[in-house]
Amino acid sequence: MEIMKISVWSTVFLLAVSFTFVSANDGWANIEGNVQDNADSMADACVSVKAANGAWGSGVIVSHSGLVFSAAHVYGHLGEEVQIFLKDNRVAQAKVTKLDTKHDIAVLQIHGAIDIEPAKVVDANTIETGRTLIAAGHASGYNAERRSPLRVGFGFFERHSGMIYSTCRITAGDSGGPLYDEAGVVHAVHHTMDGSGKYSSHVPVVRFFELWPELARQVAKD
Repeated sequence: MEIMKISVWSTVFLLAVSFTFVSANDGWANIEGNVQDNADSMADACVSVKAANGAWGSGVIVSHSGLVFSAAHVYGHLGEEVQIFLKDNRVAQAKVTKLDTKHDIAVLQIHGAIDIEPAKVVDANTIETGRTLIAAGHASGYNAERRSPLRVGFGFFERHSGMIYSTCRITAGDSGGPLYDEAGVVHAVHHTMDGSGKYSSHVPVVRFFELWPELARQVAKD
């Protein structure tokens, strides 16, 4: 699988101005079409995770070998064995192989074959202000009667914190789930919703590769 590299820059300002980026009707139509085209793959790559203590979180499959990127606060310790709920109501076992509480990121390794196309990831620190983003996740835990809901919003990069913020709402059970662009490429994993309920925060995927460079090689290899 190829890790996409892009060069982006942004200046953080009021999110309201983001609407100028897609003001034309045909712009909205193109975005909507892209989201619809990639909705199935975005939902399929997003998994629900049940930690050893019973807590629910989410994650995203990023390699054919079963690597999953997620959020550290979902798990209790390195080496923890967890349950992964895949599409088609399949359940797999996985192990927490990497954990960094400072950046709130974790890596899981699924045991055995998964037969799911992994999500593409982007190796970039920032996004352009006003970018259309899609949050996937399993709110409130796994539900066999539904797939991962997709929530569309706008985002910006906040340089001081190094986080991506979006208007995509997330809640308990979504933590660690993927933040996609309209093409289905993962830019970040979910951290938390702020106290005002206006913005969600997300950790850029590049943090995984900065902390653990071997992951970039493994994801690219797969």
